[in-house]
Amino acid sequence: MSARFSVVSPMYNVQEYLPDYFASLEKQSIGMEQLQIILVDDGSTDDTAAVAERFAQKHPGSVTVLRKANGGQASARNLGLEHATGEWVTFPDPDDVLDHNYFRVVGGAAAAASARGTSPAMVSTRLLMWFEESGKIKHSHALDRRFRHGERIVDIDESPDWIQPHATSGFFRMELIREHGLLFPETLRLRFEDSSFVARYLLRAAAPIVQFLPSARYLYRQRSDNSSTIQSSTADPRKYVDTIDIGFRGVIEEALSIVGRVPRWAQNLFLYDQFWILRSSQGAGVRNASFPDDMYPQLWSLVHEYLQQVDEDAILAFHLMPVAHWMREALLLAKRGSGHTTVYRGAVDSERGLTSLVYRYIDERPLEKLTLTDGTAIAARFGKDQGLEYVGRPLIWQRTLWIPDDVAVLLELDSVRIEEFPDGPRVPAAQFRLANASASERPRRAAARRRLKRAARALKRRASTRGLGIIRRDLAIGSRHRARKYADAWAFIDRDNAANDSAEDLYWWVREHHPEVNAWFIVRHDSPDWTRMQRRGARLVDYGTPEFFALLAHAKHLASSHADRFITDALPRKYRSYKFTFLQHGVIKGDISGWLNPKRIDLFVTSTVAEFEYITGPSAYRYGTKEVCLTGMPRFDALQSRSSKVDDADKNLIVVMPTWRDYLVSAMGATSADRAGLAEFIQTDYATQFSALLASLAAQEKQRGSGRRIVFMPHPNMGVYLDRFPTPPEVSVASYDDADVRDILIHAAVLVTDYSSMAFNAAYIDLPVVYFQFDAEAYYRGHTERPGYFSYDDDGFGPVCMTVPDATRAVAAALEGGMPAEYGRRIEETFPTRDGRNCERVYDAMTETATRRSLAERLRSAESEPAEGDRSA
Repeated sequence: MSARFSVVSPMYNVQEYLPDYFASLEKQSIGMEQLQIILVDDGSTDDTAAVAERFAQKHPGSVTVLRKANGGQASARNLGLEHATGEWVTFPDPDDVLDHNYFRVVGGAAAAASARGTSPAMVSTRLLMWFEESGKIKHSHALDRRFRHGERIVDIDESPDWIQPHATSGFFRMELIREHGLLFPETLRLRFEDSSFVARYLLRAAAPIVQFLPSARYLYRQRSDNSSTIQSSTADPRKYVDTIDIGFRGVIEEALSIVGRVPRWAQNLFLYDQFWILRSSQGAGVRNASFPDDMYPQLWSLVHEYLQQVDEDAILAFHLMPVAHWMREALLLAKRGSGHTTVYRGAVDSERGLTSLVYRYIDERPLEKLTLTDGTAIAARFGKDQGLEYVGRPLIWQRTLWIPDDVAVLLELDSVRIEEFPDGPRVPAAQFRLANASASERPRRAAARRRLKRAARALKRRASTRGLGIIRRDLAIGSRHRARKYADAWAFIDRDNAANDSAEDLYWWVREHHPEVNAWFIVRHDSPDWTRMQRRGARLVDYGTPEFFALLAHAKHLASSHADRFITDALPRKYRSYKFTFLQHGVIKGDISGWLNPKRIDLFVTSTVAEFEYITGPSAYRYGTKEVCLTGMPRFDALQSRSSKVDDADKNLIVVMPTWRDYLVSAMGATSADRAGLAEFIQTDYATQFSALLASLAAQEKQRGSGRRIVFMPHPNMGVYLDRFPTPPEVSVASYDDADVRDILIHAAVLVTDYSSMAFNAAYIDLPVVYFQFDAEAYYRGHTERPGYFSYDDDGFGPVCMTVPDATRAVAAALEGGMPAEYGRRIEETFPTRDGRNCERVYDAMTETATRRSLAERLRSAESEPAEGDRSA
């Protein structure tokens, strides 16, 4: 008896996953004799082929192993197709797993459909996300809603939302494939090869009818090491260029040839792919990737070209997954090639008497003219242009104008008058519409069950220890006594477990100069800084306690040197009414907009003109002159004051202060200091290079006999490694928990760092700097920061060294000759004013965030008048 199903699986270096996959095939309830399993080894360099051969020996009548030189997944599938003889063929990946009833469900459902006179061209099974690290299986695939309506047979010409982009979870009729000689596109190796095959297959079907089977479960493995082709190809230009140039173009040409148009379902396949690209472009993987400059002209041209075959209403109506409205507008503008979108009414700042108008444009910003209804010309109080990115570069720009909220304002764009501004659209929920479908109770019952489950989970949380904490929090917030105690409070916090940064410096300044302010400082009770600050008379609140939540709920201001979630998300939004001031932990020199943009920051402190202009000008940051002020960091005041009191003879430390690496530590845990490390950390370049540098510096100082002490003080996020960092005995290891970083800096003779903004602290007190950057490519690829306006070679405050010997010689030169004139000049240009008034300027700026200016002032640009206090720092 010939097998009904041909199962073609391409293999490349998947030996560790094959046992799971093979076991799922052996467990098929339909029986192995119904399966023709074709395993194609695509030139693996591990034992994949050997493992497959052993499996074939166990099932000689059902399993065939083919071998070929490496040519990509498409070529391996095509070789398998040459040997396929079943009625249906499918292409599961060998690192995934199939439910034991997988083929029985497919075979039975397809036969039943044919018996009813409906013969599907294709069968689609349900992809379930299988997270390897946790073992959890979730119905979280973007297209899973197709299966929440029970079994369906859909003509996708009539219901074009019901796309099936995957060959892995699809079943195809071999008769149709043979008739038309269909193959996978071998020149398309990283993306869209499945969708290309599916689309060209359905274009040739008598009718593109697809049967969706929710009970046929396909477990789609999400590898914990991100090593799959999809997970690891982020930085390859072919993933973006070839998808359109080869994949989309091929489908478009065949569609025009066969049916004379590009069907709406094929347009949705394109949009599904491109909206995923737009969404992934907002993540760190794409944002931190380095793409060649010459890729972009070709990519922009291809995007415009394929969009000519996509209807504008298809872009606007796409709802297969949640899509931010700006992404729809990005594709619309890219299709048109010029122009701007509707102007929407955006955020409102009622305390400052301002409302915003928002629109997007491509290429050149349109000519703007703002007037009152009587024709009087006015200016936006604040404006901002933010780049909205597609594969690492702005595709369109978002323009925000802040205008008075209590007077009618008209806007002209390129001489076209706009009088009404609708509210900005929300992101619609994903849904799948079925043409000519009668009302069904099943979706409503499913929705009701989901609501009941959510309610049950909420009750369970309330009954848990965490739930009791929430109750105590809410009782504290509702307390009249605490409401009076913390009325209009100014709350200050550095880290949850540490002080001694800009927030503490500003707190003491406010206490001294504005005793009328209800000022409080937040830090954990078990922090050493609690005792120190308590002795000095600080009013302290223990982080995470009911008192802490009551303080935040009634505070007028919250100021912090950090913007991590333990500060920005400590209080539920429904309770937040305070203005948040981001004092910064260091000077921004690169692009960390991907981290900062989602946060609500009312005042954003900067310290240099270049930093201020980089953030507020056209950039990836959403913050403009409304939020960003050039004041200088409060801690610079304290640092300068303390440094001036130290004699040069007492500056005898060689300080090594590298920043952290995102890829060497886990995400934040219960506290800001709670991060897990790598077991193999000692073997990493970070550990070996800094260990070698410390040893070299120690040997050099021993030979010189200068008596200087070497201090190694890595970033607090690397604290998990302090007790096992390989350092020579002559080197003192300092922790931010136990040492005062400013005390160390003011007693330093030279600072060695890598990419840390600690160099700006050193420059502020004219301390020589040496940059040790042995891993620049890896740093930018795996860290939260992208390169920005600041060039270490052209703008830095000391020499940039790539090797241990070069860094060691640079330290010696700094100790012997002091700071070269060039670096002194750069410092003066960076900090032209060091007047000890940063705290004063920040206080004035914080006050401004809650100040409603007169209408006459709000009708003028804030950039045309002196800033509150003095903008120079």
